[in-house]
Amino acid sequence: MFGAFTFGGVWRGMDPIYELELDLGRRLDIVHWFTNWDNPYFPELVAMASQGGRRPMISWQSYDRSVEDIAAGKYDAYITEWARGAATAPGLLYVRPFPEMNGDWTPWNGDPEGLKRAWRRIVDIFDSVGATNVRWVFSPNVADSPRVPENAMELYYPGDDYVDVLALDGYNWGDVLPVVGWRSFEAIFRAGYDRVTSLGTQPVWIAELASSNVGGDKSDWVREMFATTGFERIEALVWFNENKEADWRIDSDVATLRAFRQMLSSGTTVAAAR
Repeated sequence: MFGAFTFGGVWRGMDPIYELELDLGRRLDIVHWFTNWDNPYFPELVAMASQGGRRPMISWQSYDRSVEDIAAGKYDAYITEWARGAATAPGLLYVRPFPEMNGDWTPWNGDPEGLKRAWRRIVDIFDSVGATNVRWVFSPNVADSPRVPENAMELYYPGDDYVDVLALDGYNWGDVLPVVGWRSFEAIFRAGYDRVTSLGTQPVWIAELASSNVGGDKSDWVREMFATTGFERIEALVWFNENKEADWRIDSDVATLRAFRQMLSSGTTVAAAR
């Protein structure tokens, strides 16, 4: 499957998604957006994103709610309201709590035990109100930051009964971050993929993925990504389609868009390549 986050997500309606699909010449399989815990569950957004067989994925970010307070039940009423809304979704709904929890740029980083308790409490509340259509996405950053044993992605894993999809986030920063540099899909994801797949047998998604266009040929990078072998458990790629720290967009230049159209129309995917 191939999906994308588009700037503004579905908050601006479906037009950004339709425009991207027109550029790609195909429907997106997954529509991704972000929301924080100041927002209620918005059924209309999920209904829009679910049209035509698309799968909605929401990154649910609890910026100023500590994992300790969530685990202690302080926000049970809010979670229950959200869960009851999610139970009315027209199909499967993928929820990605605490994304990149092993990255020190996130406020939910640094307390693996507390995060696991908070995660399990959330899932248990959803189950208690019958929101069994929700699929839970565990999505660490591809590399731990800081790279210390007590911050290993594995320590944040809440358990097989609480995770439906194993995921990773990773970017080719190129010259935007010279200390990281231009790296292939293989170089970015190999070690993280081997680690995350050791946690369970669930399918793997690359939940955030993109390449800069500074420091190398982005169109070649895209072609090489789709042709990469040895990632058999990857079920989906979800592109971060925004001009933000770098121009991550699929249509950042004509050659890159052409590469996407060519590779997506050919049926070649990282998951299928051998």
